[in-house]
Amino acid sequence: MLIVCEKCKKEMSCEKNGVGIHYGNGHVYAGYRYVCSICGVSIVVTINNANYDPQLNQQDEYIDMEKK
Repeated sequence: MLIVCEKCKKEMSCEKNGVGIHYGNGHVYAGYRYVCSICGVSIVVTINNANYDPQLNQQDEYIDMEKK
């Protein structure tokens, strides 16, 4: 998979594996964080199906989608 920053036209590199996107009630999408080396924008690419991880202990880091 090739991930490119649309603004900088630069290939983004994987900065961290094991990032969980937490949607509440133990529903977590496992992902990888990619970062643009030029502008610093980051994205998380995830799997299609949520895992059940109510204790939030299966990933190295979690992003809580319920908090703004």
